[in-house]
Amino acid sequence: MTLRGLAADALVLCLCIIHQQNLCAKSIQLRNVMSTVVKCINFIKSRSLNSRLFKNFLEVLDADHCNLIYYCEVRWLSRSDMLTRFYSLRSEVCQFMDMQANPVDELSNSQWLCDLAFMVDISKHHNELNMQLQGPNQLLHVMFARVKSFETKLQLWKVQLQNNDTTHFPILQEQKPSKYARECEKISEVFTEKFQDMKIKQLELDIFATPFNVTAAAVPSKFQLEIIQLQSDDTLKAMYLNTPLADFYQRYINADDFPILRKHGLKFLSLFGSTYCCEQFFSKLNLTKSRFRSRLTDETLKWNCE
Repeated sequence: MTLRGLAADALVLCLCIIHQQNLCAKSIQLRNVMSTVVKCINFIKSRSLNSRLFKNFLEVLDADHCNLIYYCEVRWLSRSDMLTRFYSLRSEVCQFMDMQANPVDELSNSQWLCDLAFMVDISKHHNELNMQLQGPNQLLHVMFARVKSFETKLQLWKVQLQNNDTTHFPILQEQKPSKYARECEKISEVFTEKFQDMKIKQLELDIFATPFNVTAAAVPSKFQLEIIQLQSDDTLKAMYLNTPLADFYQRYINADDFPILRKHGLKFLSLFGSTYCCEQFFSKLNLTKSRFRSRLTDETLKWNCE
């Protein structure tokens, strides 16, 4: 989805960062893991008899969990919880599938279990990034900084996994990792491709987010004089350090002294980094238009007032 930021003389287009990150998370090539896990879960949970038998089986074994978790492709954040639960119950699932005369060879395959462990860890890392990108009032430069931080982590993990260092992959530590440095490299390549347009705007973002740190000679000529004037004002620098960025541009960067910087700041303040606010609004609208509010009875009217 394309999002727009408007100013008096400029139009900036960017894709929803959360959706882009979602596409990057889906780029992991270990499809054999997901297909096998989903097949096992569907076999157990989509049949009521199997589901009851599996629950009873877990109770008898005194397992850590009482059931598996369904996976929904649309709600992709559920993948991490689903994989974590499945990994925790992998031995119980293997025994149950054997009892049902539907053995799954992968559950006894050390390499496949290693792939599963990697998927559990990397999915958790992706989820953590996604949760950081969510929330209202997130400015574009903050969201992009978190994406860049994750790209740097991928480079670190690549080097560490090449040396069989699984410090940041606790589930993978239980297995014997082999090929996952290349997987991190592939994910990093997808991030580079998806966020290429944002990286082109990096200097513009720096001018907006850290105007006191940029070098006047390095910015476009139309900004240079105002940047010098801004960086020479110690009062404005103190305000910048102690004021939220949006308030700083609205209250202290006036159109008389800094016309170009003010337009530039308002342009990036008006740019939505994701569709989070829009989707949150529709979620609230669905709650408002629920079946409880569509019936005018004494009971529902009381519920609405509460």
